[in-house]
Amino acid sequence: MTKLNIVADENILLLEEFFAPIANITKLDGRAIRSQQVAQADALVLRSTAQVTSELLAGSKVQFVGTCTIGIDHLDTQYMDANGIAWHNAPGCNAEGVVDYAISAINHAWQVHGKDPREAIIGVVGAGNVGGRLIKRLQAAGLKVICSDPPKQASQQFPELPYVSLSELLETADIVSLHTPLTRSGKDATLNLLNANLLQCIRPNSVLISAGRGEVVEQPALLQRMQSQNDLFVYLDVWQQEPNVDPAITPYCQIVTPHIAGHSLEGKVRGTEMIYQSLCKHFALPITQTLAPLLPEAAAQQLAVGASSDVKMVLNAAVNSVYNISQDSDRTLQVLPKQAGKQVASEFDNLRKQYPIRREFSTLNLLGIQKLEDRKLLSGLGFKVS
Repeated sequence: MTKLNIVADENILLLEEFFAPIANITKLDGRAIRSQQVAQADALVLRSTAQVTSELLAGSKVQFVGTCTIGIDHLDTQYMDANGIAWHNAPGCNAEGVVDYAISAINHAWQVHGKDPREAIIGVVGAGNVGGRLIKRLQAAGLKVICSDPPKQASQQFPELPYVSLSELLETADIVSLHTPLTRSGKDATLNLLNANLLQCIRPNSVLISAGRGEVVEQPALLQRMQSQNDLFVYLDVWQQEPNVDPAITPYCQIVTPHIAGHSLEGKVRGTEMIYQSLCKHFALPITQTLAPLLPEAAAQQLAVGASSDVKMVLNAAVNSVYNISQDSDRTLQVLPKQAGKQVASEFDNLRKQYPIRREFSTLNLLGIQKLEDRKLLSGLGFKVS
């Protein structure tokens, strides 16, 4: 069999394991990829850091572009459709990891600021692959949830969801979690969705979790509110103009991380597997590789607790056994310069490239939980409860 020629992002996990049997792989820095480097490639296998434009693809042999991520705002899909280039993303690949991140933020707000999710209204903005999963987990845990997603609501695809308008959600929710894709045009465009006016709708002392796309929040307006009022608990994972981010907002946030909400090991390698499968189907190649045998065992697989343990304490122990969001924030603040510039962009990218292995909540089994309501809360939030 003649092997394909693939140009790929050097940071894709299990790249060799999945693609080496069928392709000659050229590994590159996704942000620095250039047209001359892809001219002779049959396929590109990339991440959201690579901008796949008409200029990049024009005159090349590329027949297939795969991004091992959920989003497609970095792909010129219109050009590819017009020129017969197949493109695929990996919808939902890292959704569980992002949901874990949001729940870790909710847990942090409970432990540190007394924001008991059992007594809160949680508003989820965007009910797609990530937001939809978050809503289901929160509801399964017995928590009160509302959501805003005009396109989903209009389609009536999920009529059972607790829809409200965005302004009502912001005015009502104690915890707001953002999970919309980035769309730049149309009546439901999400670019600067939370602008200066809507940001003022969020009630003082509310929690704001931004783990979707950075440009969904008008960051200068958020900074202005925090500088003048400093009355929100902000958990920020996504930023405007990544990696050239403005660190000025960091002193006003509870947690800051470098766009790693979905960077669980499972999330990363699911995306690789999904694009591998799509590429094989496109080129009529047999699918011979699967993910399961390539995943290592999780370091923390079970946690035993006393029968009388308080559920707040148990949740904190469970969350931190799998993913300690505070450690990620501390790591970010230690290396992210305080002033915008080239060094910020470099450090932001390095934090993502050198991100440590992180597993998902579903890898942890909790033992000894007696109360039914505690079992419901913990299993609903994503842990196994024996």
